[in-house]
Amino acid sequence: MKESVRIAAAQGFYGDSPMAAMQVVSEGAADYLVSDALAELTLSILQKDRLRDENMGYARDIEFLAKTLYPAALAQGMKIVTNSGGLNPLGAVKKVSAILEKQGITDVKIAAITGDNMIDRLEELQNGGEKLLHLDSQVPYSDSKYPATHANVYTGAASVKDALDQGAQIILAGRVADPCLTLGILAHEFNWEIENATSEQLDLLATGICVGHLLECGGQASGGNSYAQWPMDYPIDALGYPIAQVFPDGKAIFSKLDSAGGLLSRDSLREQLIYEIHDPENYLTPDVTVDLSKVKLETLAKNKVQLSGVKGKPRPEKLKLSMGQNEGFISEQFFYFSRPYTYDKVTKFIDAVKKIWERSPVQIEKQNISIVGLNGIHGEAATEKSREELNEYNELGVRLAIKHSDAMTGKMAFAAITCLGLNGPPGITSMPAWGKINRIQLSLWPTLIDRKWVDYEIHFN
Repeated sequence: MKESVRIAAAQGFYGDSPMAAMQVVSEGAADYLVSDALAELTLSILQKDRLRDENMGYARDIEFLAKTLYPAALAQGMKIVTNSGGLNPLGAVKKVSAILEKQGITDVKIAAITGDNMIDRLEELQNGGEKLLHLDSQVPYSDSKYPATHANVYTGAASVKDALDQGAQIILAGRVADPCLTLGILAHEFNWEIENATSEQLDLLATGICVGHLLECGGQASGGNSYAQWPMDYPIDALGYPIAQVFPDGKAIFSKLDSAGGLLSRDSLREQLIYEIHDPENYLTPDVTVDLSKVKLETLAKNKVQLSGVKGKPRPEKLKLSMGQNEGFISEQFFYFSRPYTYDKVTKFIDAVKKIWERSPVQIEKQNISIVGLNGIHGEAATEKSREELNEYNELGVRLAIKHSDAMTGKMAFAAITCLGLNGPPGITSMPAWGKINRIQLSLWPTLIDRKWVDYEIHFN
């Protein structure tokens, strides 16, 4: 057993820059690179890829990473753990293997982790007593009028541990829960017990989850996207991502490369600690319920913080199932208006659009019209301003978005208002074809299922 293991955050989301990870590799500063590529939105993006090409469904940036980051990391003896396999881990392994082979790298052991895909088992689940109640509305899935496109359950760390135990150097998993990627590494390195854990072992598992949670969003833990560090009086153009040095007893020390930008501090870690956490005393994960209320973060030096005090409780009996549904299409376009009379132009334009669409034969199920620069983000909660003040704005934008079920509706609806470019208020500009005409809308149906339905499989190249 190692005295400690160093795990570096390599990716906080699908499409994240690999530069921070490349710097970690060049300085030999970690034993593992862990990349979190998935979210509910990402699964929908990957499903759209798969609708166009059944061989897709994985995070496509692994193709670039397999040409650049992965060979460099392997040469340093580092291992790579990621859920970039997405909806198609087997396809991801096939693609990465082929890219590495073209570079003469043929002796690397790559694992795909599957078992999270439930799309072909929804009828079986419902016949077995699972109502698939929507987590927000508690409506059963049988009441939904939209077809399911994908359904993936959040799985735990055991599969990652198992794959590493079998010698995996690269893991391309499906919907392994974000922090469980890191917990799987630690359970492998320190032989932590995941199943039937004692109270003391639950604390270790909870610590592993906490470490994974602090790593999973990449640069957010080291000064990126931070209000805690505002004003950000450090460079962010080459932000260094967090590195966790973890010990068998659960002690963890976070740092970042001194040669990189950003700032890893007690405050930056505290901010990330509560990110996406609904109940700090009961952070639910597939392997353990985590109590963050007694966490202690101590500054050891600049860019060096120690974590302790994480407590664990038994895992939940149910697992989260994230389902996607095809609700038709969204079409959108942007228009901008300049001063003088900025706001009056905008309201005149919006009024004309609504009246044209009311007369149009196309079936618009829902429309959303917002004013960029006024309420484009906050909607009805935006601060109210006087008409006189708004008319003095240098510019305001209008976002038109419609939901519809027929592919022709978007084209017809926006063709009907094209005349306003010449016939509407003066001082208008837009970017033709900039808007997304007929973009498939995949909505989210989150639910819970009993863990008895779920098991994983490991496949090697």
